[in-house]
Amino acid sequence: MPTIQVGSHTVYYDEFGAGHPLILLIGFASTRLFWWKQLEPFAKKFCVINMDNRDAGDSALCTSPYTIADMAGDVAGVIKNLGLGRTHIVGISMGGMIAQELAIRHPELVDRLVLVATTAGGPTSVTAKPEVAALLMRNEGEDGEMRLRRIFPLIAGEGYMAKHPEDLDQIVKYSFAKPMSLESYKRQLGAGMMYQSQGVADRLAQITAPTFVIHGDYDPLIPYPNGKYLAEHIKGARLSTHPGVGHLVMIESPERFNREVIEFLG
Repeated sequence: MPTIQVGSHTVYYDEFGAGHPLILLIGFASTRLFWWKQLEPFAKKFCVINMDNRDAGDSALCTSPYTIADMAGDVAGVIKNLGLGRTHIVGISMGGMIAQELAIRHPELVDRLVLVATTAGGPTSVTAKPEVAALLMRNEGEDGEMRLRRIFPLIAGEGYMAKHPEDLDQIVKYSFAKPMSLESYKRQLGAGMMYQSQGVADRLAQITAPTFVIHGDYDPLIPYPNGKYLAEHIKGARLSTHPGVGHLVMIESPERFNREVIEFLG
């Protein structure tokens, strides 16, 4: 299994293609498998490192709380230990939070930065409506498949999953292929909530990597104004708005998403 040791932590990753290195960072409670619509087109242009965050997929489980900054340290360790040099970073949702911390703390490791459906957190952040935020709560004993089939249509664009049931089936399949324990879920949620309360808004000026922000204007989980804020406060950043698209930009709008990312990184 392709794993790498970062301090006392073991990170799992898949590698595809050849060329300039590109790391994909997935969001909360998800695994590297969720990039299924990106791997083939990206691997034609780049050496793609598709990694699992700590506590998720095939990466090592944790036993104590951690922060988004700790997770950014994992990515830095992967880049250094694999000898990748300056690396393109694409992060969605919580993966975008990790990417921001990485670009701020380790600017020498980041070549170009793509922030997808994410936020700078802190007091300037626009949060989800309470009924949407409540979707993140998970209880022991609830039926996992029913929960997934209820939640993902609500965070995608309106009617998307009804029109594309094959994508919902794939999400359920990949979620159960690498299930996350309730304890791991709570630790990742805690890291995200701490970031949401503190954030990096006051440090965005420290991001020097060329940055491309992609956000759906229908996103109910991390509302669209958060993407606009990032594009306005990271020097030279560009914003791509996907009309009618919800939180799952790379799944809901893959052709445009893949084309824009490849053009920006290329």
